[in-house]
Amino acid sequence: MGLTGGFPGGQKGLKKFIEENPPPVKQSFSDSGSIARFASKKKPKPPLLMPGMIAIVKNPNNPFYMYCGIVQRITDGKAGILFEGGNWDRLVTFRLDELERREKCLPMKNLKSAVLEAMLEKDPK
Repeated sequence: MGLTGGFPGGQKGLKKFIEENPPPVKQSFSDSGSIARFASKKKPKPPLLMPGMIAIVKNPNNPFYMYCGIVQRITDGKAGILFEGGNWDRLVTFRLDELERREKCLPMKNLKSAVLEAMLEKDPK
């Protein structure tokens, strides 16, 4: 089998492919300029959501709209949110643009009470 891992045409095909498509030339630090240029770049912002944080669903077209849950994992632009309520637990995956970080802790009695909180804030009685 060789080292090609099943490349079409075997080792000869691999050699021909490498000749036609040479790998890019690596730049050394002396060729690329000063190191200060690399140090002056801005640091990346931390992600808005990390595991253990509280998230609320902000997509009005989603059945879980305004539900609060705990972020379990984040991969490939999606987040797994754990909803716990009464006698059921559910892990649902959402796109990151459908979620928003929530500063308050989870509502204890009913996960839909985040909807009720907004109504109470608008209607002072």
